[in-house]
Amino acid sequence: MRYEGSVYRPPSEAYSLIVQATIGCAHNSCTFCSMFKDKKFRVRDINEVLEDFDMARKYYKRVERIFLADGDALVLKNEKLITILDYIKKLFPE
Repeated sequence: MRYEGSVYRPPSEAYSLIVQATIGCAHNSCTFCSMFKDKKFRVRDINEVLEDFDMARKYYKRVERIFLADGDALVLKNEKLITILDYIKKLFPE
């Protein structure tokens, strides 16, 4: 798996597999948050994201939860997000 910069794990995702679908935060202007100030926002190439899931499947025998990072993974276009979610369902049926 390839991570870029610091990766933040929310407490509720303590046991989740974390994969960066985006890098940084699309807004990145909140005065109270400095988590992604060192990163310029971008959407990762879909093939890289899917390759990270392939790597994780080879490494982990069981994955019950997956967290799509970074600060704003839901900014992805529906088509790309559905591709990722379908791939997750196929690789991690558990």
